[in-house]
Amino acid sequence: MRIAWANTRGQYPDSLAEGESVIYMADVVYDSSGTPRLANRRELIRARGPECTLEAQDFRRDDTELVYVCYRVGDKADVFGLDLATGKSTTYRKLESEYNEVEGVAPDGSFALVESSREQGGPERQTSRYIDIWKLALPPNAPSFARMTRWGDWDGYKASNPTVSPDGRWFAFQSARSVDPAGVGYGIFLYRLRGR
Repeated sequence: MRIAWANTRGQYPDSLAEGESVIYMADVVYDSSGTPRLANRRELIRARGPECTLEAQDFRRDDTELVYVCYRVGDKADVFGLDLATGKSTTYRKLESEYNEVEGVAPDGSFALVESSREQGGPERQTSRYIDIWKLALPPNAPSFARMTRWGDWDGYKASNPTVSPDGRWFAFQSARSVDPAGVGYGIFLYRLRGR
């Protein structure tokens, strides 16, 4: 019962500097009447744009690591992990020319699904508007990056918002149009993972 979230100056102008973002973590606890509240809140990491605007994504390794996104100027994004005991960040995927937004992490923590602009065409198409879903193994600077969907092969479409099933055998994702804002979709699809 642990959550992590990010705040930006736009949400809290009195407590964050211009361009600053921060990720917090807390435990969800229930009082005697069954009402939930946050306990043990702590700041995990702070960054400043345009180099990085933070977004929390998912826990792995029995909640000892937080996988997060760093959004950069030029509509680019990178995948990192934060060791919650040491505060050390690990780079999982960071390429200057790509947009890579981590989404669903496998239950065993061995991989994550990423919205990536890889193989979407020239530099003008290396943004969050032109993405497909990729499977990223999670050792540091992971060499294993496999394309899972090909929605972007059809001009004007993208696949997004994947999440892995609790048994690790499937993932769900949505079909979207590249001109729509993040989160807008036109149907949910299931993808069976081989060997699971």
